[in-house]
Amino acid sequence: MVKYTLTYFNVRGAGELSRLIFKLAKVDFEDKRVAGEEWTKLKPDMPMGALPVLEVDGVKICQSSAIARYLAREFGLVGSTNLESLRIDEAHEVFTEMFTGELTKIFQAAKDDKPKLAKEFVEGKLLKYLDFFEKRLKENKTGFYVGNKLTLGDLLIYHVLGLLETILKGVEMKLDLSKRDWLQKVKTNVESNPEIKKWLAERPQTAM
Repeated sequence: MVKYTLTYFNVRGAGELSRLIFKLAKVDFEDKRVAGEEWTKLKPDMPMGALPVLEVDGVKICQSSAIARYLAREFGLVGSTNLESLRIDEAHEVFTEMFTGELTKIFQAAKDDKPKLAKEFVEGKLLKYLDFFEKRLKENKTGFYVGNKLTLGDLLIYHVLGLLETILKGVEMKLDLSKRDWLQKVKTNVESNPEIKKWLAERPQTAM
């Protein structure tokens, strides 16, 4: 049996998508959460000196997106055709663009500038991203990102929406999905899965 260890900080952040994959697939893993001196000691042994890192039978792999895609392939969560897999890869790249572009600006901005930048993002470019995913979901017509069951695509959307809600809450704003019926269906489908529901109830409660 393969031994998996996911090392990350005690937050959802860039490690939570992989945790969700493990839980949905019902695959055991060590959820190793580090902080302070423990992280300082571990850091030199990490491939890029950063987290998350996945160990597969002792082999260390970094980069959150690569880890999530690997796990999804291993556990059969990338759709049933190459085209479905491509659509999930597309979703990953779109979200990467959003985070590395727009949200990084908000994170790095001075405290007093964050609300203004967040408001501009919510009322501007965020709409483009939400429109894109609403359209993709409407095209599939099942309430799932691809096919008719939960895949990495659904977990990815659920995870990112959760991060967005947390980020916007930090600047006293809300993520409005009231007119996004398909995105709401994804949230419902993910949260109603028994394995995910159990994980959401028992996982450590963290701010981010």
